[in-house]
Amino acid sequence: MAFYLSNLIALLAIFVILGMSFNLLMGNAGLFSIAHGAFFGLGAYTTGLLMRDAGWSFIPAALAAAGACAVVSMALGIAARRVTDVYLVILTLAFQVGAIEIIRNTAMTGGAGGLIGIPRPDIFGGVLVTPEQVAGLAVVLCLLIAVALRGIVRSPFGRSLKALREDELAARSLGKATPMAKIKAFALSSALAGVAGALFAVQVRYISTADFGLDRSIEVLSLTIIGGLAVWWGPFVGAAVVLLIPESLTYLDLPDTLVGAVKGFVFSLLLLAFLLFRPQGIAGRRRRETSAPAVAPAAAPVPRQRDEAPVLVPEVAGAPVVERAGGDALRCENVSISFGGLKAVDGVTLTLRPGSITGLVGPNGAGKTTLFNLLSGLLEPDTGRVYFGDRDVTRSSLDTRARNGIVRSFQEMRLFDGMTARENLLLALTPKGDERILTPGVVLGGRHAPERERVARADEMLAYLGIAHHAETLAGDMSYAEQKLLMMGRLLATKADCYLLDEPMSGLDAAGRERILALLRDTVAQGATICLVEHSLDVIRNVCSWVVFLADGALVKEGPTAEITGDRELAAMYFGT
Repeated sequence: MAFYLSNLIALLAIFVILGMSFNLLMGNAGLFSIAHGAFFGLGAYTTGLLMRDAGWSFIPAALAAAGACAVVSMALGIAARRVTDVYLVILTLAFQVGAIEIIRNTAMTGGAGGLIGIPRPDIFGGVLVTPEQVAGLAVVLCLLIAVALRGIVRSPFGRSLKALREDELAARSLGKATPMAKIKAFALSSALAGVAGALFAVQVRYISTADFGLDRSIEVLSLTIIGGLAVWWGPFVGAAVVLLIPESLTYLDLPDTLVGAVKGFVFSLLLLAFLLFRPQGIAGRRRRETSAPAVAPAAAPVPRQRDEAPVLVPEVAGAPVVERAGGDALRCENVSISFGGLKAVDGVTLTLRPGSITGLVGPNGAGKTTLFNLLSGLLEPDTGRVYFGDRDVTRSSLDTRARNGIVRSFQEMRLFDGMTARENLLLALTPKGDERILTPGVVLGGRHAPERERVARADEMLAYLGIAHHAETLAGDMSYAEQKLLMMGRLLATKADCYLLDEPMSGLDAAGRERILALLRDTVAQGATICLVEHSLDVIRNVCSWVVFLADGALVKEGPTAEITGDRELAAMYFGT
């Protein structure tokens, strides 16, 4: 009985590691893969061969297995930069099948007969002989990996993975290098699967490709879903359910020919029940449904608006200090872009000057959002150039321009709904260089000084926005007006020089608009450049010092706000009368 329990505990620890590795990839990064069985097998075969044929001890062999899996997985990570959803599923499925076939048809691995004669693991010169000792090794490694992953997921790198999961486009608009984040996620996840394979090799001491087929990948996926996606202790629960419940069926008085079929049936039924009745898994939490009205919170006072010139700024007590380089103008020269036979933007030349708020107006279909896409790097123009200061940024990507000081909002708010309000701000406050996999002090559960400073600044900004009480609330559970304020706060937290705001006031009541207007004035007073698309002429008159009028993709006229908004001919074009 002791032999049986020891092997069961070892297998449970191995499956927990597999679940944690897949949970990191799918639960935290939102990247779906059906190749974990192959990486599990690659880790097992690498460890077995190095220990049996090269005389390596267990720890160096396991590290080599993890490294091999990480390197091989980078090919999938690079491919994931261009393909998503069903195409990524097909790609990883092809890798899973192809990798196992290569192992099965390679003489060095034992081919279809499997790899035999794997030595017992030796740790620091001592050989682990009994099943209890091997189980202890598996449990210790499992706990060490669990602690390390908990720190990594809570680190700036972990936040960047969550942002990738929630909304890749929004993450790019904040300057996050999402392609590299995908590669890192695949590499780290696959390396952990390789460690699980290394443990499996020394635990069973005979491996074959039957242990690492597509069924294994689906099993890992299932235990992750059952335990709960993006939940730290979900893999513990999921592994226990997937491993122990089918194992308990062996105690039923069933014919040997039916045991396998009954196990498969019960497992499939269990997975179906979870998908239907608790899709968030055992450990996952159900998202709260909210029908909060689109009103601003009453906790913080609304800054009073002055009756002076549009660009003057009201005194806002407690406003966070934002240091900006300033001074660079964003301009485009003769930019055009067509979609099929439609000329969406036609030869527009425009300059957005620092320290001013420019309004971009025009009838529906005038090309305002398309022009924003060209200025922000979401689209490249067919003709013309875009400059930021004296730098030509025409071919720079959305995330590159964001890191250089040009950020934008979207017509949809594109918050990271599954992250808290504080995490939304922390993501914008964290520079790219601090989003490494291993950040000092984080893996062991602590926070290093720069992270503590960012948390303090995030809380200061939440208080300034009047939503400090929502610091730990998921962004998706906040009211519409609070989400708008959080969106603006997240943009301001980037400390950008130029902000392109696409309908920031839409859907807000008077109180919500007043808050956003105060934020805009305060931001431009600190030297930033703001350009906003807005359909409300009252907002344009109230906040903009310069207005650009577009129609049919072309710039019709630009000038001071009073001149443009008072032009009867432009008003007729705008209202269609």
